[in-house]
Amino acid sequence: MSIRPLLPLFALLATANAPAPDWRLGPGEAPAHFAARILGRSEGDLNIVDAAWNTRRTIFTDYQRTEREKDYNVTYRELFALVQQPAGDWRKIAVTTGEEEGGEAEVAAVGFANADRDADRELIVILKWPQQHYDYSGAFYEVRLFDTPAAGKPALAYLEGVSKKFGGVGCECSSREGGDTHYRFKTIAAVKQELKRLGY
Repeated sequence: MSIRPLLPLFALLATANAPAPDWRLGPGEAPAHFAARILGRSEGDLNIVDAAWNTRRTIFTDYQRTEREKDYNVTYRELFALVQQPAGDWRKIAVTTGEEEGGEAEVAAVGFANADRDADRELIVILKWPQQHYDYSGAFYEVRLFDTPAAGKPALAYLEGVSKKFGGVGCECSSREGGDTHYRFKTIAAVKQELKRLGY
């Protein structure tokens, strides 16, 4: 399998933290409308999770984009975090990109838990790729963990070491020839339980 825990493409990183005077949530403005305005997408393109991350309001938003590569289209799932700052403005921070892996990537869940030795909670992202093939069907999953936002950085730092403890891409699948395979970490609760077992 060729899924790589990549940060978003360099073109996106180059603009992820650009200053924007209108990056303030308007009175009564819905999170989806705000995210669409910042990302330059339509609201219907976006999935939204509005959460408190280490006391700061954070709007996680993901969308699918398509690129033409050679003679076919390839889809990518882009995930961003819009993080409210103490002065009331917001930062746009790139989180990760889900590439195709036998199916189109989805963000199955986001959550928080301690995954290093400081007091802050790190970000958990569970990616999912639905699979429908002749010989098997089900879904691939992958857990990716990220550090808290760093000042001046346009993207979150991927915590490769602890992420690898979740086994990379796993399959929750049924085979045409019989026999099922299971992936243990399909939920935030399961990831948190494993992190605690690992001593975090």
